[in-house]
Amino acid sequence: MSGLYVHIPFCNEKCHYCDFYSGNQLYLIEDYVNAIVHEIALRESYLSDKEINTIYFGGGTPSLLSFVQIFKILEEIRLRFTVKSDAEITLECNPENINFDYLVRVASVGINRISLGVQFLDDEVLRKFNRQHSKSLILNSLNVLGSSSIQNVSVDLIYSVPTISDKSLVSSLELLLTYDIKHFSAYSLTISKNSKLFWKIRSGEVVENDENDFVRQYWLINNALITAGYIQYEVSNYAKDSFVSRHNLAYWNQIPYLGVGVSAHSYNLHSRQWNSLNIKKYIRNLEKGIIDVDIETLSDIDKYNEYVILKLRTFHGISNNYVKISFDSKIYSHFCESINRMKGLGHFDFIGDMIFSKNSDLLLADYLAKNLMF
Repeated sequence: MSGLYVHIPFCNEKCHYCDFYSGNQLYLIEDYVNAIVHEIALRESYLSDKEINTIYFGGGTPSLLSFVQIFKILEEIRLRFTVKSDAEITLECNPENINFDYLVRVASVGINRISLGVQFLDDEVLRKFNRQHSKSLILNSLNVLGSSSIQNVSVDLIYSVPTISDKSLVSSLELLLTYDIKHFSAYSLTISKNSKLFWKIRSGEVVENDENDFVRQYWLINNALITAGYIQYEVSNYAKDSFVSRHNLAYWNQIPYLGVGVSAHSYNLHSRQWNSLNIKKYIRNLEKGIIDVDIETLSDIDKYNEYVILKLRTFHGISNNYVKISFDSKIYSHFCESINRMKGLGHFDFIGDMIFSKNSDLLLADYLAKNLMF
């Protein structure tokens, strides 16, 4: 089975911490949707397994699309691929775009999961980071979602944020946990050089939280969600029962996927590809039937490094036998030596063939992966 990612790069306003490729040329949306449809048709042979298990509309702000535009894209996907009857089809939404009629319409064309960009529950912080909604609008959108037919709801949170205290963070979590939210993604605030936030910190307008704040607030969220019955299945992701994000889990399990839209990435086990970074150029090229992608062919070392990096972020663990049979003796020897060295330092749990990150080591996933990389 494979996945399909659709990138919608449009936003009314850009959040100050954001470095994803996006723009506010909303007048281009219809032409852009047509270009995506053309790209899907031209790239249907990219995936050897044409059975689609997950479809994910990410952005940007995908909820700026009308249900007709979403249907147009999904119709082309269904024409070119075999979409499983129980496929997970996610739409990222901002609270200001949520209303009952919109949810009814997007559900009617196949959307069955909503990822809601909450980020913060503090009006001052929302304004400071240029979010286009208020705390009351967030809560209203959760109420509307609760009364809709789409019950698979995920919420994105950002922590380790200047001016958000531990007390405020806990209060926000307690409030959110009164809603029937099936999934939480919690990410620490990242300072990207391409963001306005970077320059605000550089100028002294904003003071960045330190590492102690990050670690403390990570464990506050972790403890609150696990106590509330959520399962942590990846460093930053928590789910109730069977509501893990099948799409994101496919990334971490290195399942092939096709990414369509400007700046979208694709992976087919052998290479990675990514599209042009210019919306107008992307539209012009697709009007001419041209696909403008950069391609990176993956070496065995690349594949090994990606395997350990991704697996250490999840609770699925690393398979010793998989490394042994998938890579040459030089890579496997390096792997064994590295694992034994890290084991001597007290890292990892070992169950049969499998090697797992310890709960206490989750925040060290990048460090541990670096020590295993070839």
